[in-house]
Amino acid sequence: MCEACGYETYKWMGKCPRCGGWDTIKEIRVEQEESPDADRARPVVIEDDEVTEERITLGIEEMDRVLGGGLTKGSSILLGGDPGIGKTTLSFAVAAKLSDLGSDVLYVSGEESLRQLAGRKKRLGLKSAFSLLVTNRLGDILEAVREKGYGLVIIDSIQSIYNTRLAFLPGSASQIRDVSSRLIRELKQLEMTHIFIGHVTKEGVIAGPKILEHMVDTVLYFEGDRMMPCRMLRAIKNRYGPVDEIGLFQMGPAGLVSVEPSLYFLSERRHAGPGSTLFPHVTGSRPLVIEIQALCPKTSFSFPKKLSIGYDVNRLFILVAVLEKSLGMPFFDRDVYVNVTGGIRVGEPAIDLAIAASMLSSYKDQSWGEAAFFGEVGLTGEIRRVVSMEMRLRECERLHIKRVFCPSGTESLPGIEVVPVTHVKELYGHLARQTGAHSSNAQGPLPP
Repeated sequence: MCEACGYETYKWMGKCPRCGGWDTIKEIRVEQEESPDADRARPVVIEDDEVTEERITLGIEEMDRVLGGGLTKGSSILLGGDPGIGKTTLSFAVAAKLSDLGSDVLYVSGEESLRQLAGRKKRLGLKSAFSLLVTNRLGDILEAVREKGYGLVIIDSIQSIYNTRLAFLPGSASQIRDVSSRLIRELKQLEMTHIFIGHVTKEGVIAGPKILEHMVDTVLYFEGDRMMPCRMLRAIKNRYGPVDEIGLFQMGPAGLVSVEPSLYFLSERRHAGPGSTLFPHVTGSRPLVIEIQALCPKTSFSFPKKLSIGYDVNRLFILVAVLEKSLGMPFFDRDVYVNVTGGIRVGEPAIDLAIAASMLSSYKDQSWGEAAFFGEVGLTGEIRRVVSMEMRLRECERLHIKRVFCPSGTESLPGIEVVPVTHVKELYGHLARQTGAHSSNAQGPLPP
């Protein structure tokens, strides 16, 4: 079997035909399947209404939200993130919370010693007691979980655990696949909730075979800059809750603390200057308002630059072409820079109207004030409806945003001015009226 990609063959080869790796084909012993036994207990078929889902609310607000309401008994969770991002710190907090609730917790470390774990626990100020096991052997972990019924088992990390029966190095694809499948099968039979901490490659994906993400119930990514206090927990897969849910944490001396996303992203926004707009972004089951910034300066180069952070640059090219065609605004002599603040990556088309409004504001050097925008911009300049419009308006109302530009057909809410727009020309007309300038009718292009 290839230790890099898991390719199986009946003879030795110097080069793997699947991944092209040299000297990666290693001989393994294939275990015989169990023979049919008449005395073995037969599987029991029960009705679905006889099974109830048991959840444990941790009390970590953002973690509970991302998981869909708390830890589900017997669930399998894979937590990935860059080195030093805070995966172990978050796992320690979960273990301490569950221990406070009366559950036995086992923390298995294959990378740190007992002294390091005890020192980390002391620095975080955690008084809760939970069991620690330092080992890299799969057999030791299985023996420990069979001896005592734990409510939660945390393995840090899954890449460091290996099966002594396989002639592969720890961290290889074959070892990860074998170890994870055995652990998941055993821990699910014992109804023990378990969290696997996974390493992340330089491409930003969890190391090991992709089948690892298919076997677990929930895949969480812990993201953020290690030099910044903000950390973001994102659910990529979740069988017990919504996907694309995010939770925001702030790193402090006492570890990670849950913060309210909308207030955090807007806390550094001093004033609504030209090129700045607000966008109610819906991720998972919760909307959050983020700031969109655009800069359209003049350039003396023949090929102006168009760059974006957090927004698809190809869609930015299309949006610039739509504004040039619909409004007659020349962008051939201007650079275009777009930034979605807070490190958020937005893939939904509802952000188009906020991007267009920011570009027009920077182009004309005129501020929109405290206004939010959402809507999809079509190729002909029309503004299309998007999903969860009422949810976005209610989040704007909660944050006391007085004016919202959105597609037509949206019901207004008390205390907030809803401005329906059907075309980018109407959007430009509202900006022109704010400056006191004369806006042209819809028959011809508007003056730049």
